[in-house]
Amino acid sequence: MTGLCTGLFVKTTYATFDIAEYLDNDEVIAEYLSVAAANKNPDVFIAAIGDVAKAKHSDNVNEDDAFF
Repeated sequence: MTGLCTGLFVKTTYATFDIAEYLDNDEVIAEYLSVAAANKNPDVFIAAIGDVAKAKHSDNVNEDDAFF
């Protein structure tokens, strides 16, 4: 987080949050999907599945990079 002074106002910027970065083991993923499935809005669960897929894809990419 950084603040830039521009006259009387300070503009604050934040890093982008990506939940997929924190879905790093099966126990965390199971709990995340369980909480998402409990939500009455089905779009929450669908988005959670996408987050898990992104996390799993990142894991596979990192594993593949280790061999080069």
